[in-house]
Amino acid sequence: MLADPSRNAMLDVLLDGRAHAIGVLAQRAAISAATASSHLGRLLEARLVDVATVGRERHVRLAGPDVAELLERLAVLAAPVGSSRAAELRFARTCYDHLAGALGVAVRAALVQRGWLHATGDSFEPAPALFAWLAEQGHPVEIAGHRRPLSRACLDWSERVPHVAGRIGAAIAAVVVDAGWVSRVRGTRALRITSRGRPAMARELGVAFPHRA
Repeated sequence: MLADPSRNAMLDVLLDGRAHAIGVLAQRAAISAATASSHLGRLLEARLVDVATVGRERHVRLAGPDVAELLERLAVLAAPVGSSRAAELRFARTCYDHLAGALGVAVRAALVQRGWLHATGDSFEPAPALFAWLAEQGHPVEIAGHRRPLSRACLDWSERVPHVAGRIGAAIAAVVVDAGWVSRVRGTRALRITSRGRPAMARELGVAFPHRA
């Protein structure tokens, strides 16, 4: 299912966690809309995506964060190399709705060093101070009452060490994006640190920026 280059390209677009029109997926995969629809049928059968009709368009998104984590883990075995786009993705990107790449790993390391996260097997246990900070930033996270895990260690395909996923990871990414500390690179999952993002993340999270920040 994932070996087909066109389906792979479509899934790569969807890894930003947002819904995209089938026409956008076709364009990014360099295939016709009819071919994209055929691939979409296969992806639906495999329960990798969900589809909603908006007006006359079909909007597609990943079936959930567990699919994003699966794709990220598989990418460790086939990481893209040798292009400027790959370099941008390696430095900072979204993985579904949380931070990944060198920046995502640097944020995780800073939170562990600060004592706001504690490694526990395949997850991270957030400390009360992290809950308090997220609430102060306008993105509170409830401890219980959700099917999605509170936090998870998601293996980063480029850094080959975990970054933070789950509801905690999503909230951290939401703070960083909403505050304008990073900006999205149009047409890709890549992120760029803004001029105010560097001092803000160093001050608020204790991030030691990776090379090329």
